Amino acid sequence: MMKKVVILKSESDNSEAYPALLRKHGFEPIFVPTLDFSFKNLDILRDRLLSPYKYSGLIFTSPRAITAVRDALDGNRLKDDWKPLENYSVGETSSDLIQRTLELDTKGQHSGNASNLADFIKTDLYNKTVTLPFLFPCGNLKQDVLQNKLSEYGYSLDCVEVYETVPHRDLERNLVELFREGAEQPGYLLFFSPSGINYCASVFERHKLDIGGCRIVAIGPSTKKAIENKGYAVHRTAEKPSPEYVVSALLDT
Repeated sequence: MMKKVVILKSESDNSEAYPALLRKHGFEPIFVPTLDFSFKNLDILRDRLLSPYKYSGLIFTSPRAITAVRDALDGNRLKDDWKPLENYSVGETSSDLIQRTLELDTKGQHSGNASNLADFIKTDLYNKTVTLPFLFPCGNLKQDVLQNKLSEYGYSLDCVEVYETVPHRDLERNLVELFREGAEQPGYLLFFSPSGINYCASVFERHKLDIGGCRIVAIGPSTKKAIENKGYAVHRTAEKPSPEYVVSALLDT
C-alpha cells in the first residue's frame, strides 16, 4: 500500500517532478497549496534594473523574485550590462528559470540555502575587489541570514521587497478535510518554508487537528527550525529543495 505524502508548498513552485518521483518510489503524493503571493514595488525594482553600473550583481533566493524581475521589465530584455557582473541564485530550478526568462547565468545554485550561498559568495569573490552592493529582490518574510552573513563578510545588499506572502485561500478548508475524523491519516507532511509551517500550525491549533500520526519532513534548516519552534518533531530534513533530496529524506525514515 502506498504511503500518503502531503506536499505543503506554494502553487507557483509546484513542479511535476515531485509527484512523479514520489510515485516512482511508492509514495502517494497529495498536493496542498500553502502560500500565495502578491507583487509590489515593481516600479522601484524597474528603476534599479536600469542601473546595473550601481551594483556588483544580482542575487536570487526565490522563484517569486525571478518573476518580479521579469514583470518589472514589462516585456523588455534585462540590460546586457548585468551579464558580466557577479550574479547568484539558490537552487538549480531557479538557475534554469533565470537563464530561460532573463538570459542571465548565475552561480551558487548548488548551495541549497541562503546561508550556504553566502559562504559560496565569500569563496567565489576571494581575491576580487567588490565594493558596490548586490541587488536583492526579496519577499516580506525573508530571513536575514543572507544579509547578516554577507555583511559580516564585507558585502552589502540593496534589498527591494517585491512580493508579499499570504496563506493560500483554500489552505484551511483543505487541511480540515485532510484530517477530518475517520479519514485515513497521511504518513508524511512535507513543509517547504517557515511561513508554510506557521500558517498550517495556526489551522492545526484552531481546529484541534491531530497530526501526531504523521512524520514531518522539513525542506532546509530554516524550515526545520520553524517547525521545532512550533513544538513539532522533525523526523528528517532534506538539505536542498529538490525532488531527489526530498525522496532521499523520505526513504531514510
